[in-house]
Amino acid sequence: MKKNLSFLKSFTHVGIGTIGSMVIGFITTPIVTNLVNPDIYGKYSIFTLYASISLMVLCLGLDQALIRFYYRDDSLDYKRSLLKECIFYPLILTVVFGIIIFLLSFYQIIHLDFGPTFILLLTACVFFEIINRIDLILLRVSYQTSFYAVLQVSYKALFLCFALVGCFFSNFDKLYILVFSSLIAYFFVAISGVLFQKSLWNFGRIKKCNGLLNKKELYSYSLPFILIMGITSLFQAIDKLSLKHYCSYDEVGIYSCAINLVHIFAIAQTTFNALWMPIATEHYEKDPHDKSLYLKGNRIICLIMFFIGFSLIFSKELIVLILGEKYRAASYILPFLIFMPIMYTISETTVIGLVFKKKSNIQIIVVTLACLTNIIGNIILVPLYAGKGAAISTGISYIVFFFARTYFAGRYYYVNWHLTRFVIITALAVAYSLYSTFFQYNIFSVIGYIIAVVLLFVLYHDAVKEILFLSKNVLNSIKNRFCFS
Repeated sequence: MKKNLSFLKSFTHVGIGTIGSMVIGFITTPIVTNLVNPDIYGKYSIFTLYASISLMVLCLGLDQALIRFYYRDDSLDYKRSLLKECIFYPLILTVVFGIIIFLLSFYQIIHLDFGPTFILLLTACVFFEIINRIDLILLRVSYQTSFYAVLQVSYKALFLCFALVGCFFSNFDKLYILVFSSLIAYFFVAISGVLFQKSLWNFGRIKKCNGLLNKKELYSYSLPFILIMGITSLFQAIDKLSLKHYCSYDEVGIYSCAINLVHIFAIAQTTFNALWMPIATEHYEKDPHDKSLYLKGNRIICLIMFFIGFSLIFSKELIVLILGEKYRAASYILPFLIFMPIMYTISETTVIGLVFKKKSNIQIIVVTLACLTNIIGNIILVPLYAGKGAAISTGISYIVFFFARTYFAGRYYYVNWHLTRFVIITALAVAYSLYSTFFQYNIFSVIGYIIAVVLLFVLYHDAVKEILFLSKNVLNSIKNRFCFS
């Protein structure tokens, strides 16, 4: 019981931060979309896409290794040594590759979407994003969720402030303003995270680790993630790149706007993913045979994610109204994009076998299958349906991603996930998304939503009971605390 309350306390902290980020994001998205044209927003989306790809690849998988090996020893020396090993090479490689690409672009040896100046800005963004990513992981694994929430909100708030000031009080190119705003915001949150955890970042005080940090084991686990993240980057980028190739930056901007709407409302995804893997890994290290935590986590997150997904599709017309008429088409792109947070988040519970058994190389097969599905889907559907086709392809590829992750993980650490009900609710979600993609909001949209939600609650009635039970315990804990104080 105490462990459940501790988890829910951390979950609440992260949830509050995520809600704060969501509110600011909800404010930021319509403001930005009304201040800039879709082509500028599309270019900014491509810039952030390149930054995300660089971040995933240049981390060398050491961010994942930090989570997996953090609990091996409780000594400060071990944790400092592990952190140093996980941050040093990513930062060095970022600077080196940034300089090389800048020179190649400057001397026009290669031609990219952006000029040399943007390459420097991209390099600086990735540099501070890596630090920020490690900061957030350290806060997650040490359960310092209050400050984790603060950093979540801070980035969004700083970006909004700098973007507004730049757009209203300067005559600079709006693309530069958005990029600079992102860079400055990442700089502040990265430095704040380091200062907050300065005892861990004080590498000068590292003593001998007594062989606890096995670098060979560390890199054998992390290095496959370079290929995994490379393929994952292509998997996640192919929709925008296809739209840029077959359509225009305007279509990329509208599509990116729809993705941002999905991200804004994916509260459960961000909150759950921040805490799940550290908690699951620590639980496995203590008791490898107890699988009750994983089953409970899977049931609860299935219920929450599908409910949010159905509700988001149902309310898409109202949400998109605030974006401006220029982005109206985003409402028809949005439905299939719900499978991104749904399938990824639920698969975080079912992929545990590959994490626990250190089978990171198997995930190469998983992301390759999903990536090939997305490439084929985009080639077929984008020329026919533009943004709608890209969204459908992305949604289907994430479903493939989930089942591939679940299948291969089960071969190394079997858990009976009772997938029959999951398959039923996924099929219903596909049908509802397909209808909402090609038809305007009408009475059938309402009926479809009611049927979907009722069936979801019936199929996952055990998860409903668990949520109510845990919520009651949390409320009693809060009540008792106030009574004693």
